[in-house]
Amino acid sequence: MRKVVAFSVAAVLCLALVARADDKMASGKTMEGTISKVDMAGKMMMVKGADGKDSTVYWDDKTKVEGGDLKEGSKVHYKGDMKDGKMSATWIHVGEMKKM
Repeated sequence: MRKVVAFSVAAVLCLALVARADDKMASGKTMEGTISKVDMAGKMMMVKGADGKDSTVYWDDKTKVEGGDLKEGSKVHYKGDMKDGKMSATWIHVGEMKKM
């Protein structure tokens, strides 16, 4: 019985660490891709990354959007934080980034 409890506790701790690592990787990092779907009313877009995976990105009235209109097929760069299991963008740039 003690082995089962010890194993259960270890498994929960490992899962918590993995979930926390995913949140840290997404937070503050600039991500990019191509918009595959936009829902302006729901303030949500699907972004297809270079790896071919779709990510759901949400924004709100505080999100800084620059560079152009959010529309399907546009290249997009964004930064955000994971909140309640959702990616909430704090900054979105539509179009190619200018190199300095």
